[in-house]
Order: sequence, then C-alpha cells, then structure tokens
Amino acid sequence: MQPITSWIEGYSRRQQFRRMAESLLKEKDDTLSDLGYDRHDLEGALHLPIRNDAMQYIEARRSRRAVEARRAKAPRLAG
Repeated sequence: MQPITSWIEGYSRRQQFRRMAESLLKEKDDTLSDLGYDRHDLEGALHLPIRNDAMQYIEARRSRRAVEARRAKAPRLAG
C-alpha cells in the first residue's frame, strides 16, 4: 500500500499548492514580486506532474532569480 499512500500524499500537497497558487494568481504582478513570486513560475508549477513537488520547483526558481539579480547588481571588474 506504500505507493498508493505516497500518491495520496502527493495529491494532497498538490491540492494545497493549487489553492495557494490560485489565490496568488489573482494578485497583480507587482504584489507577486513583492512576495517573491513570479506569475509564470506559479503557472508552470500548476502544470507539473503530481510526482513533482510544486513548492520545491517554486523555491528553486525563486533562488535562481535571486542569484541572477545579485549578479546583475554586482559591479563588473574590467578584464
């Protein structure tokens, strides 16, 4: 029964995420940005297979954007 239990837990997590994401997607892009989310990332996460953790996907995308933002702000050294 392990696989069924695992699937049910994954489905439950996805439903919780779906409720949160649908609520967030009603907000303006500026508000989402202030909260650290991106509309395209939320929409993409909603289309992931159930076996993929949508929150891990969102957090990975958020971290990647933060790193890219730091790189863009960092002064470039003349080479």
